[in-house]
Amino acid sequence: MKKIIYTALFVAGLFIGIFKGQEVRQRWMAKMKNKAEEKKAVIASADTEVEVSLDEFELTAYHS
Repeated sequence: MKKIIYTALFVAGLFIGIFKGQEVRQRWMAKMKNKAEEKKAVIASADTEVEVSLDEFELTAYHS
């Protein structure tokens, strides 16, 4: 799936380069690459476990 998406982005970048120029193509490719990296960072940060702190009542109920 990831390979198909990157291939589609590459092909779209080629067409943008042909019709609008290489400078626009480079800016567009950089923007798409940054979006992909941001999504990876969000997914990676969501994978980390967050420790939930218990309040006094929950601690006493748990340890009784």
